[in-house]
Amino acid sequence: MVRRSFRYLLVVIFSLYLFFMYNGRIFTGLLILELIYPVCSFIFLHSIGNKVSVRFGRFPSMGERGERFRGQVIIENQSRFQSVRYCVRLRVNHHFSKTGPRQKLTGTLSPLEKQTQIVTLESQYAGMMDCGLETLILYDILGIFYRKIPLRDRRFVGIMPPFELVPMEITQRTRDFLADADEHSTQKKGDDPDDIYQIREYRPPDSIHLIHWKLSAKENHLMVKDRGFPLGCVLLLWIRMPDTETDSASFNMLLEKAASLSVTLFEEKCIHMAAWFEEKSGQVVKWKVNSTEAVYEWIWRLLSCEPFHDAEMEQTCYEEAFRGEHFSSIVILNGNGTLTVNGEAIGMTSPEYYCL
Repeated sequence: MVRRSFRYLLVVIFSLYLFFMYNGRIFTGLLILELIYPVCSFIFLHSIGNKVSVRFGRFPSMGERGERFRGQVIIENQSRFQSVRYCVRLRVNHHFSKTGPRQKLTGTLSPLEKQTQIVTLESQYAGMMDCGLETLILYDILGIFYRKIPLRDRRFVGIMPPFELVPMEITQRTRDFLADADEHSTQKKGDDPDDIYQIREYRPPDSIHLIHWKLSAKENHLMVKDRGFPLGCVLLLWIRMPDTETDSASFNMLLEKAASLSVTLFEEKCIHMAAWFEEKSGQVVKWKVNSTEAVYEWIWRLLSCEPFHDAEMEQTCYEEAFRGEHFSSIVILNGNGTLTVNGEAIGMTSPEYYCL
């Protein structure tokens, strides 16, 4: 606007020069028009500013990292008589970035016209993307003066990481680990005395303690009861996001590793628990993963999680949340990408295989 105003001032000065140097009505009329133009421009921008609206139209709530997606921005002129030229500024920020790329949408609105502008976006990081309408700029008839109107409409797009299987070995210790649970396997027997997997005929060397005496008396031969195998969480995947280690790149790495580990554990029939600390609520979020849908659900919830500042509070809540619970393995995934399995650090890069 400063450059346009400077040019306008030069034109007015030149018109003043012509007004004093030459005696003519045309120069007088031209000077008068130039002097009253700012007033007319102010009145025009003030009246049209209350009749132009900007909002998001159809906008996706989820996308994939590295893939482009489109959204709509709707600009509408509710004036019956006035046309206007506009510019809409759109700001896009990632979860942990303070500034992001900006886009400009320009056009001209006729009276009672509604336009739909298409916005194409892409994110190189997984996480939550914040798309906000920042400013509406309306220009006067000659484009010399303009009016800025702040906008507050926002949309959040969850950018999902890729889900890839990783080489992993589930040890027999983990597979046979008995965890407390309300659900029991229908395909495998175990040692839970509170649940019966099946009742069958006695076969040596079955323990005498497993004989079902009432049913044996009814059937006239010995029957035994196999105990159930509890489908509890045998492994804990603990996600740590301290603010000193978490930025857009590291959070992207954390999400990718977490998603890959979780989906691989499920494919290996290993029921596990994903958990992390939320400082805002002062609680530990626990997510039992026993299906493919559960993997997507807890990763989606993790997208909007904020890094914590108080490490002591995190440790206290962790100890309180898992007091009395036992796991065959505890996998800790840190915000900087390091992985710890049962207290042993693996490092920044993925190994040839995970042994849990």
